[in-house]
Amino acid sequence: MGWKISLIAILLPGVVGMSQLMSYSNTPGETRTTVPQVIPTELIPTTLSDEKRAQSKVLVFYHPHCPCTRATIRSLQRLESMFAPDTQIVGYAYQPASKDDNWIETTTTQALRSLQNATVLADRDAQACEDFEIVTSGHVLVYDHDGELKFSGGITPSRGHEGSCASGTAFLNSVNGKTNAEQSWPVFGCPIVRNGEGP
Repeated sequence: MGWKISLIAILLPGVVGMSQLMSYSNTPGETRTTVPQVIPTELIPTTLSDEKRAQSKVLVFYHPHCPCTRATIRSLQRLESMFAPDTQIVGYAYQPASKDDNWIETTTTQALRSLQNATVLADRDAQACEDFEIVTSGHVLVYDHDGELKFSGGITPSRGHEGSCASGTAFLNSVNGKTNAEQSWPVFGCPIVRNGEGP
C-alpha cells in the first residue's frame, strides 16, 4: 500500500501540471468586437503602392517575442501557396517606446518578412493595435479588395500549436474571396502589450 501512495505522490504533480498546461493552451486571449468592419483609408500603410493598397490584405498583429505567435507564422508559411496571387500581407510588430528598431528583429519577424508580398511595420506604442482594437498576439484580419472585413481571429488550434483547424480553413477561404458562416474566431496567444512594456 505504501508504494502506491508514494507513486501517487510522485505522479500527481505531473498530472496536475499537465492539466494546467492543457487548460492554458486551449484558453483563447482577449478579443474585441469593435474591429473596423471597413478598413479606414488612413490606416492602410502608406508604404504600399497605390496598386497594392487596393488589393486584399492580411493584417497580422503580433508581439515579436511571443512564443505562441511562431505557430501563427508557420501556419501562414504553410498556407501561402494557396493564397490568391494579389494578396498583401502586412505584419504589425509591437515595439515599446523604450526599445529601438532592433528589438522587433526576431526569428518570428524574419519568418513573416520572408512571405511573398509581405511587409513588416514597427507598431510603436501599439498604435496600430489601438486603431484596430487588437489586444492579443497572433490576431489576424483579412480585408477584401473593397476594404471590407472578411475574417478576424487566430489561425491556430491552440496556443503555440499549428495544424488544420476550422479557423484556418475560414481564414484561407476569406483570403480567396469565399464566404464563411463565421467571421470572428478566437485567438490563441499572449497579450501584445505586457506589464511593464506598454504605453
